[in-house]
Amino acid sequence: MLTVNKFLVILRKNQINKCFNCKAYGSLLLLAILFLFAIDTTKAQDRIELGGFIGTSYYFGDLNPSRQFYRPHLAIGGIGRYAYSDRLALKATALYGKISGAYSPDLNYKDLRQPAQQIGDPEYAFQNVVGDVSVQAEFNFLSYDHKFISSTNFTPYLSVGLGTTFYNRKSGDAGNLTSKPTFILSLPFGVGVKYKVNKWVRVGAEWSFRKTFVDDLDYEGPGDIDPSDPYGFGNTVTHNNDWISYAGVYVTISMLKRKSSCNGGY
Repeated sequence: MLTVNKFLVILRKNQINKCFNCKAYGSLLLLAILFLFAIDTTKAQDRIELGGFIGTSYYFGDLNPSRQFYRPHLAIGGIGRYAYSDRLALKATALYGKISGAYSPDLNYKDLRQPAQQIGDPEYAFQNVVGDVSVQAEFNFLSYDHKFISSTNFTPYLSVGLGTTFYNRKSGDAGNLTSKPTFILSLPFGVGVKYKVNKWVRVGAEWSFRKTFVDDLDYEGPGDIDPSDPYGFGNTVTHNNDWISYAGVYVTISMLKRKSSCNGGY
């Protein structure tokens, strides 16, 4: 059973800069608390939405420096939104997916095989399960879902926030590779569009990215190359360039019926 103490041990052991990460997780916890306390259900009316997300997940890193929608996998999740006004909302998401990749000869990374074994191109591939929980501010480009303006049923938006990513961190040699659950800091941001179908139903599409501060999402143990140090410079601390992207559609349901005593809008 995962106790609170064990969970804290995982957080401490799996970060390079402990002080930085303590502040980061503290900030995430603070944001989550503020999210809960900021929602006054007696005044929220129909500003609370809950729903589901379905789409794809893929990765950027040493095995995929730039290609969009590289080896996409099914991703699912949940979304909750609280609209402060017709221009600003606070959103919480929980997503689950998979990422994978393989070495391509055009990357020209250092071949770790013995000289006598360097026949043909190096081979390296990975696959990992990822999860993500985040709290984000959502900024609408247009007035959206204003109670007294019926035409405000569509808007593009920009979102940015703070999150934590879960994955299986692998370590050890080829004959004794171990895997353990790991939580890391991530910085989510993205763009999307949303549309109010009727009084209760909203739909949307979103494309978002998670910047992480690790470089072992694509690590599958020792092999022909080392994705944590692809050029053999011997410096893996500053080479933290693994990203995760989610793209998909969602449906949310307005949970409460709005009641207003005057037509002053939000």
